[in-house]
Amino acid sequence: MSDFFRLKKSDAQLQAAIDKVAFFDINPLNLVFERELVLKNQDYDPFFIYPDNGFDFENVQAELSAVDAPESLLGTIINRKRDLFIDKCEMLKNRGSKKFGVFSRKVYGIPSKRVLEHAASLLPLEPVEEKSDIPSSKAVSMIQAEMNHYGFDYSVVAKRINSGAMVLPVRKKVLVRSDFLFSEKFVKRLVAHEIGTHVLRAENGREQPFSIFFHGFPDFLSTEEGLAVYNEERFGLLNNDNLRDYAARSVAVQMCLSSSFSGIYKYLLGLFPEPTAFRIATRVKRGLADTSKPGGCTKDYVYIDGYLKVRGYMENGGSLSSLYYGKLGIEHLPVLQDIQGLSRPRHLPRNQSFKSLLSF
Repeated sequence: MSDFFRLKKSDAQLQAAIDKVAFFDINPLNLVFERELVLKNQDYDPFFIYPDNGFDFENVQAELSAVDAPESLLGTIINRKRDLFIDKCEMLKNRGSKKFGVFSRKVYGIPSKRVLEHAASLLPLEPVEEKSDIPSSKAVSMIQAEMNHYGFDYSVVAKRINSGAMVLPVRKKVLVRSDFLFSEKFVKRLVAHEIGTHVLRAENGREQPFSIFFHGFPDFLSTEEGLAVYNEERFGLLNNDNLRDYAARSVAVQMCLSSSFSGIYKYLLGLFPEPTAFRIATRVKRGLADTSKPGGCTKDYVYIDGYLKVRGYMENGGSLSSLYYGKLGIEHLPVLQDIQGLSRPRHLPRNQSFKSLLSF
């Protein structure tokens, strides 16, 4: 068997295993109840309850361990992704315990001094107000129309989620927050961030000969979210509130390593209204049961980290279209020239999207 077909086999084995891993299992089931207790007492540290495990950890880890790609640039990347997901399984298996935070640091890392300094420079920005009068139902229709324009058979549906929108490429679905009023600029921002970045990278990746371009290279998340923020900025959709939110997430990640939920929440109340403070504190303390303990989910610094990387890449003459071969990181670009059968990205973001939304 040639190395190409051995790589294809390893890639398919990896895809089959990681498709069973559900990251959303770290979201607490009792969030509404615990929020009411926090509102009554700012010093209260929530005790989070999680759903039953959505997959058999031992079987998935055994499937991952069986992946052994041949020695090559892409083979090394596939094997690195295998190891990363073995750690991710351990992270999810340890929801509720302090080990969750240990494995979160292995999977996502922690913010650098550069990221924290940039985040600190953004927090003092003046908040802004946007007129929010677009109901979820209309936002769904606007985003669905954009999907249809690209020719993607995704469905866009309103659902009770904490963020404004969420993309599920495997299910070809976009979730939009229900019972919510959006500003016009917010909807455009969702198009740039969710469709113009996450969906387009996924759909270009789906057309490549290796599925790792679709489900993501190891450590692709920083470039993924950084590119989404960069797209918001280059289309003139990034305002002070967005920047402060991304900055606060990075600071909260650093705080979660040693602080309780209540310590992070009270710090954020000095910067944001209660819903935002609660949301950001929850994002970094999810994964723990007893949130008075140190540790948590360290993922959220990737927005600032990735933005700085993508901005630096573009300022140094980088090609935006190269980032759309699939869900890969800037550091993976050199491997592209060594992979047989790659297709140039067909789907790229377009400024016309935002003009068409105005007349919807």
